[in-house]
Amino acid sequence: MSKCFSETFCSPSPHQAGDAIHGTYFPHIDGLRTFAVLAVVLYHLQEGICPGGYTGVDIFFVISGYLIGGGLIRGLKEGTFSLTSFYLRRIRRIMPAYFCLIAVVLAFGCVVLDCDDLRTLGRTVRSSALFITNIYFSRTTGDYFSPAAEENPLLNLWSLSVEEQFYLMIPLTLWLLWKFREKAVKPVLWGALGLSFFAAVCHMGHLEHNKAFYLLYCRAWELLAGCLLALAPAAGQNRGAGWLRAAGWAGILLPFACYTPSTPFPGYTAIPSVAGAALLIRYGNHGWSGRILRHPLSTGIGKISYSLYLWHWPVIVYWTYICFDECAPWDYAGMFLLSLLLGFLSWKFVETPFRTTVSWQNPQKAFLATAAGCLMLGLAGEWLKWTDGARDYWHVAANNMEFPEYWKGPAFPPSFGITPPDRAVVEKGNAIQHHHPELGDVTDYPFVLLGKTGQAPSFLLMGDSHAMASSPGFDEAARLLQRSGLFYRARLCPLSGISGSGDSSSLTLLRLMYPHWEHNMELILDWLENTPQVQTVFIHNRWIELVNNHRDTRLKQLVADGLRHTCARLRKAGKQIVLLGPVPEWTFGPRKLMRRNALLNANRTDRLLGGDFNTRQRPVFALLEHMESTGLCRFIPLHGTFHKNGRWQAEDGGQLMYCDDNHLSPYGAKKWSAASSTSFSREWKEQQPTDGSTARKNIQSFDIDKACRPPTLAPGSKAFAMVPDKSPEYGGHTAPPSSTPVLP
Repeated sequence: MSKCFSETFCSPSPHQAGDAIHGTYFPHIDGLRTFAVLAVVLYHLQEGICPGGYTGVDIFFVISGYLIGGGLIRGLKEGTFSLTSFYLRRIRRIMPAYFCLIAVVLAFGCVVLDCDDLRTLGRTVRSSALFITNIYFSRTTGDYFSPAAEENPLLNLWSLSVEEQFYLMIPLTLWLLWKFREKAVKPVLWGALGLSFFAAVCHMGHLEHNKAFYLLYCRAWELLAGCLLALAPAAGQNRGAGWLRAAGWAGILLPFACYTPSTPFPGYTAIPSVAGAALLIRYGNHGWSGRILRHPLSTGIGKISYSLYLWHWPVIVYWTYICFDECAPWDYAGMFLLSLLLGFLSWKFVETPFRTTVSWQNPQKAFLATAAGCLMLGLAGEWLKWTDGARDYWHVAANNMEFPEYWKGPAFPPSFGITPPDRAVVEKGNAIQHHHPELGDVTDYPFVLLGKTGQAPSFLLMGDSHAMASSPGFDEAARLLQRSGLFYRARLCPLSGISGSGDSSSLTLLRLMYPHWEHNMELILDWLENTPQVQTVFIHNRWIELVNNHRDTRLKQLVADGLRHTCARLRKAGKQIVLLGPVPEWTFGPRKLMRRNALLNANRTDRLLGGDFNTRQRPVFALLEHMESTGLCRFIPLHGTFHKNGRWQAEDGGQLMYCDDNHLSPYGAKKWSAASSTSFSREWKEQQPTDGSTARKNIQSFDIDKACRPPTLAPGSKAFAMVPDKSPEYGGHTAPPSSTPVLP
């Protein structure tokens, strides 16, 4: 038998009894690697080809646990165990290709990335040098499947960090158990597996997907499953082995085909992949399964699987970056072939020489080289952080190019980079109100006055950052119409009356997305009910976050019920409610697009996020149109302003209508308000006239500071009373059914 190319130690022979381990190379392990790595690569190339391909990483975890655990147990049984030898093998196997990849990615990034992206890459490089990339991504990147994560060329290194952290713990643990209580090895490993699996399930149950996906203690059970497989007694090739092989193939292939990014993962959903990998490791070397896994093509790709996994993701990220995400089929073919080529070259000229060269078998030399590599990469990453992505060292013109006027001046708030209305920056102690403890969970700054001054506010604009971005348009329109209003940046979703819903998982998700949402919504609604001067409530949210096509039907139903209840309560209080529709969202945003064009000497225009506006926003329109059909509110679409001559507009007459990929610029907000003045006028003309005498009377009777301060609410007070679902009328309109139809 040939020597194992994949590991210094290999899988146990199924023909040996008990827990014995020997070093014979079994090509079916490399064959299984091939299916795992190709699934990951195809998923990253095009999600539709292999929608559940991300489960290939779980197969790698099982294989790694099997090989590592088997090798350690063999060494302990034979008395040849050595921590130095173990880590030397790991260094020679992993570090050369790892360091080479990071260095090339960093060097190429310095050529094509702007300072913002390069600064982010620097942070990733720094975490990679410390083997904590998974922890870094769990805290900063958000969901693994989010667009933000897809732009990081080193995202795939999270799994290497998980494995390295596991390698730091498992040898010492096994050695101590073997030395002091050999019989406790299996029970301890089984207990650790159970605790790890329980942690993953708990995090998924609390919708903490990032922790469950990235962190070692939630992934360790997959590696430990491989370790326990190596310790299991050998299984004979009896009549039932064929069914077990079939079950193994089903376990790995069905998730490839049936899972999607919206599938809750990992947790229970990772069991098929883990079990399937274990069954194929144990039984897949025979029969038709063995012929597939031992095929030269399977073993050939399996031998380069580590390098292929390393290189494919940076190739995809940089290729799509240069193409501005406008990739044709031949682009994806090119990415695949280039990934294969780089994977082969890395295996041939980096992996293999370092594993086979005698000089690199010296532990002192290997450890010093590893420490030096980590130190240099860590310093490089830290330097990029200190210098703000080398802003003033290269690409100076592009990194410091002038942007349109709206970028200048104070942001509101700083984290959003959106300029407020002309007079709207309210500092502590300024015009409208002081900070109130009751609102501490809602916002960090007070109301903002919009429109005409010297007049009691008669409308409220409430919502998230999209409402904040549209506030300059409201300010302009209100002044033209001689109205005054308030803008309130509410970090909450406008839902109420659903806290007692039986759908605990959807409620948990809403509470995670909007902390203190229920308490805050009660404060806002109670304030509106006790402020008769505010006659119209405009609600503007990024609805797509709640009712996109990847959301569970139960969540969309809960959102529909909660929004209906909010509108009904406000309508009963005599308010007019206007729900504002979504604006088109773009792939890059102006600043990123302008810098990328400058760096790549291109002249590309931006494209709509998701390709087609109507398709992407269909669930949103279904929700808002249904709400209007109840008679409780009006729905005003906004997107028509941004469509002209059959094209979507991100700029108009040299003026940018957006400040980033989804928030309107002040110019865009005013452009929209001018085009929608008729819709505004319809709502505000129904309010009381505002001649001079009336205005003075309103001012005398309206205490702004008092009105803007929600009262302290006591449980059981009238303010907490919800509108019954079956009340006969809401402001002259028949009440909608207690449960709205399920939205698409």
